[in-house]
Amino acid sequence: MTILSTDIKYRKSVVQTDTSANGGRMGNIQVISGVRHALFPRVTKSQRDAGVTHYRKEFWCNENTSDESGYGVLNYLMAPSNAGDQFYLAKGTQSDTQADFDRNAHPYARTWEGAGQLETALSGGETSVSLDMEDTDFMFPNGGKLWLSDILMTAQTVDAGVVAGDSVYYSSGSWSKVTHIDDITYPYGWAASSTTVISKQETTNEEFLEVATNQYSGEVIGTGNGSNTAPTLATLTNKINGVCRQADWLPVVTATCGATARTADIDCEGRCTGYCSAGNLNMANGACTTPITWTTAPDNATNITIVYYENAWSWSGNIATVELTEQVANAYPVAATFGAGCIETDEVACETSVWTEASASGTYDETSYPLTMYNDGTVYETWTLTFSSASAFSVAGAYYGSVGSGNTSSDFSPNNIDMGQPYFTINSNGWGGTWTSGDTIVFNTVPSAVPMLLCQHVPAGTAAESNNLLPVGNYTE
Repeated sequence: MTILSTDIKYRKSVVQTDTSANGGRMGNIQVISGVRHALFPRVTKSQRDAGVTHYRKEFWCNENTSDESGYGVLNYLMAPSNAGDQFYLAKGTQSDTQADFDRNAHPYARTWEGAGQLETALSGGETSVSLDMEDTDFMFPNGGKLWLSDILMTAQTVDAGVVAGDSVYYSSGSWSKVTHIDDITYPYGWAASSTTVISKQETTNEEFLEVATNQYSGEVIGTGNGSNTAPTLATLTNKINGVCRQADWLPVVTATCGATARTADIDCEGRCTGYCSAGNLNMANGACTTPITWTTAPDNATNITIVYYENAWSWSGNIATVELTEQVANAYPVAATFGAGCIETDEVACETSVWTEASASGTYDETSYPLTMYNDGTVYETWTLTFSSASAFSVAGAYYGSVGSGNTSSDFSPNNIDMGQPYFTINSNGWGGTWTSGDTIVFNTVPSAVPMLLCQHVPAGTAAESNNLLPVGNYTE
């Protein structure tokens, strides 16, 4: 089976406020496409005058009722804002809050991506794409995907009264407003402005291009002398675009200390951790502003090396040029074409991450009889199963509280009343040994959902615009 568009739901995080607690785990309230202010609050005149930044978290949910996994899931913004503000998209975790992902407090903790209009027409065969972005603080993840499509129809005749975000239908030479639908296959579409419509035609091109990795491995940046714990380190050779700050792509420095290879990890701010007590790398220009102080001095005449990644994009004003590992397949005109970095998830399915039994002689065979989980019922939670006798037990979640009692002679399927499906099912065939009162099992469940962080930045003095559009695209295999 495959994941259908009807299986995909967007759901809000539990907390939706402009506070440090904003975000957190997935809630059950659905974000309905086409409903105004369904996710972000209305921006007031005073906020436009003074400037404001809002964050909201939502989850791309695979609610396929046959519990099929979603593979190769990509989420991206389809176009920049039409109202003078700026939208950013990043991947979150199942529980992070604004205290963790606030861009002012933690500018590099997340890879914030956005959409831009094609700057230079493409004829096919290019290995880089230039996009006109709204600002210079967007990122394009190394080794990730770049969405590219000429999905916009410009210079269109649109009926009076149609505003950005309306669903429209093309007939008799004009686009007219219709009841909202998510289908934008021509002759349907979404109005992006009074002259522009997002619509997929038979001639529409769309591709997902692999962004360059730009890895540099084994570069020598210093030499040990056996006594100096902080030898001088050279500036990185490949630093024009800056050093990549992505969580899984951070630099690692290696030195031989006492005939043993030792490493110092560089975090997204350039600070050293590991077999060291000090050190700082300027991630913008590749210079070691503070030499690494190793716990013991690097051995005499041994090389100090680094593995790092150079950012796969560069800036010229607001124009971002994104390097690719493959060629653009199609020709694209400037006016109709937009591109965006994608947040990527290999597989979207329910998971169990921990299973800890506390019993002298009771057992459960979770390998042969794993938990059954449900795309439309399982949540992010730490559950504790507690025995009250040799066969009876109760289950409670750290967040959801008690979900009922069961016994080892029958399957246990506590109901998620918000979704009408079980949170999970424990198979009675898995029980073994002898359980006693007070014995416990602790386990975690993770929903079939991708946590998405969205940021809306309204610069001070932004002109009034009551009709904005935030088109979020997605793809799954």
